[in-house]
Amino acid sequence: MTTAPESRSMSGCVIIGIGNPIKSDDGVGVEVVRYLEGRLPGDVELVEGSVYCADLFSFLEGRTKVIFIDAIDAGEEPGAVFRFSPEEVRQRKTGVSLSVHDFGPYELIAAARLMKQCPEDVTFVTVQVKNVEFGEELSEEVRAAIPRVHQLILEELGCQGEPSDTGEDETP
Repeated sequence: MTTAPESRSMSGCVIIGIGNPIKSDDGVGVEVVRYLEGRLPGDVELVEGSVYCADLFSFLEGRTKVIFIDAIDAGEEPGAVFRFSPEEVRQRKTGVSLSVHDFGPYELIAAARLMKQCPEDVTFVTVQVKNVEFGEELSEEVRAAIPRVHQLILEELGCQGEPSDTGEDETP
């Protein structure tokens, strides 16, 4: 899924799924990117990120839009889906990281902005975790949120229609 920076095409939009697929719900970002394959316009690049977001700098440079998909622990109902900008995070930041990663997407964006490599249009779509213990399966609540994440991404991209318009089964 992730292509080498020198061999990938430079589309205007990149969607980066962040997470650790062996820590249950923490892998939701990666699972969403896998689900999105073939369900988005062809000029959107999909990237399976990792838990160490510093490795993702090269995927931001030259883009007009980036959408991060990540797990969040905001104390809400498992499977709740949130969409926000980095500015909204900065306004509400209380000293406790919302991401479940050490060098997460918020730190990546701050660093990329300092280096003038960050797209102007940055959006986060996150899913409230239920379980981040070791395991490769998403909880039922988080898995059920994937079609909603798909819909929010279509809205962000300005696409018309519902996820079911693809004619494919919506159960991830």
